[in-house]
Amino acid sequence: MLCGKGFALTAEFSAAASIVRCVTIQAATSVVVLAAALVGCANTDIAADQLNPTTARPQPPSEQSEQYVAALHQLVLVDHPFARAPSPVRYLYIVNGSSKPPSPVPSFGNEGMQIESELRNEMTAQSGDLPPIEFIASPDQRADPERSGLTVVENDGVIISFIPARQQENGGVHVGAYLWCGVDCRLGLTYALDKVDGHWTVTGTTGPISIS
Repeated sequence: MLCGKGFALTAEFSAAASIVRCVTIQAATSVVVLAAALVGCANTDIAADQLNPTTARPQPPSEQSEQYVAALHQLVLVDHPFARAPSPVRYLYIVNGSSKPPSPVPSFGNEGMQIESELRNEMTAQSGDLPPIEFIASPDQRADPERSGLTVVENDGVIISFIPARQQENGGVHVGAYLWCGVDCRLGLTYALDKVDGHWTVTGTTGPISIS
């Protein structure tokens, strides 16, 4: 009887061991399948990232946009005609003029250069420390000579126009800029820019300066 019981127990142990081995194999198989699935998902995500341009690294701004934004910073935050810091200007209205060449001398009569949409977007993206920017077709859209306030421009703003950047033989660039905020509140000048530590920076002015 004991031998019979021992045989029965041995059979039961063998069956149990077989079950354990089966469960272990199944678990291991599940782990392998899960790992493969995860790798497949990761590869799919990587492929999707590579194919989807919206997940790509943002492109650096164009040199042209850096040049105009550097001139804009200098004009609005440093050289503004209000003779105090920080600049009291609350809004920037930049003239997006016609395709015809503007006057080579900054003046309020200058319609301003035509600014393509991509360049406008780049300039806006780099204007974080400036007042809000709006591109307008004509100075008349925001000028109000009857207005009382800091300026005769809506929202205590200023109207700005640019002359297209001109490349110089020494590698620098000249950018003409004009700021208007009233009959006796204007500034027109041409900035000289050079690359400093990899970025376009205003290093001075050139030519005549008109101010009132």
